[in-house]
Amino acid sequence: MNPAGKREPAPAPDAQPSGLPQPSRPPRPVSFGLVGSGWRAEFYLRIAHALPDRFQVAGVVARRPQRRAELHRTWSVPVFGSLEELLAAGRPDFVVTALPRTVNAHTVADLARRGVPVLSETPPAAGLEELTALVDAVGDAVVEVAEQYQYLPTYAAALQAASRGVLGEMTSAQVSVAQTYHAISLLRRFLGVGMADATVTAVEFTSELAHGPGRDGWQREGTTAARQTIATLHFGDRLGLYDFTSGQWFHPLLGCRLVVRGQRGELIDDRVTCLHTPRTPSVLRFERHQTGTGADLGGFHLEGISLGPDRLYRNPYAPARLADEEIAIATCLSRMADRLAGDLGPYPLAEACQDHYLGLAVEEAARTGRPVTTVRQPWALTPGRPWAGGTGSAPSSSVPRRG
Repeated sequence: MNPAGKREPAPAPDAQPSGLPQPSRPPRPVSFGLVGSGWRAEFYLRIAHALPDRFQVAGVVARRPQRRAELHRTWSVPVFGSLEELLAAGRPDFVVTALPRTVNAHTVADLARRGVPVLSETPPAAGLEELTALVDAVGDAVVEVAEQYQYLPTYAAALQAASRGVLGEMTSAQVSVAQTYHAISLLRRFLGVGMADATVTAVEFTSELAHGPGRDGWQREGTTAARQTIATLHFGDRLGLYDFTSGQWFHPLLGCRLVVRGQRGELIDDRVTCLHTPRTPSVLRFERHQTGTGADLGGFHLEGISLGPDRLYRNPYAPARLADEEIAIATCLSRMADRLAGDLGPYPLAEACQDHYLGLAVEEAARTGRPVTTVRQPWALTPGRPWAGGTGSAPSSSVPRRG
């Protein structure tokens, strides 16, 4: 740090995870339109406000006049009452759809028919029929999904550690961080199972729990009925365990947990235990590097995450003051721009469909108390397109049945 209290330029980044290169920095800000005006949509507006040299909001589509006025007043962005008005004002590089799952698929398909690239929020559609219809409707159009959990710094670092072979060949993973499709995206990434089918079993348990904060902070006291779902997903020789309780995202009494096991090591949250040589286990911990603490006057932002001597993750948006969730969503935006430039995108529609399909199987198994064995879906019948977080996956020869 120099005498003025400003941080010196960071050294060149260390090697990034296999399949997870740093998002590129385009020569001009990426222009995107936004359809939707709810809680999730405002993440994109905050990111663009914090990173004006990288992202520019071409306009926001909101149905209610009052909401349009609020968005314009708060964020100083163009607002429109319809998609037609947004596109008529000047075509953005792509459009983000941040809509309820019940209406999102229709808007994505509409944009695809118009030839407008789309970055869809999760999940892209409501049920299995809607997922299948959406994949059929968009065809070869540019449609990616903002599945951000793999880009959250904590999980990006953990995936990097796994990709370097620290744990050996993966055998099982336990994820308790978010609802079905988000958690399953991490399970599939850590296990490397691609589009493999799974036999799913699940149970539900309801218990009383003190009210926690929600999207608007602490609002109520007393207790509420909290529903916990625990599921196993058997992918042949690899096992995934899903565990989520309603309201877990923000609740201080419901911590997140990650356990990943391989043939030569185990990762539990911020600790890795592995065998570098026979009979000699080593224990390493992930360390978060954050500015603005103590006498550090270099702003307040995440610099990166290391495991022992290795820097496994560097924040590509430092020194912007962003939460981890915002860093992850910004990464989805940057990778969408990469996709339009002919590089790898953030997350193909087929991958998001598979996550949600497996999530629907978890919900069905929990509801009925019977095992559900998934069957091959249309999006998994051809080799997957490479993407920033993986290389795609060809279908196996097995054709599972429903249990």
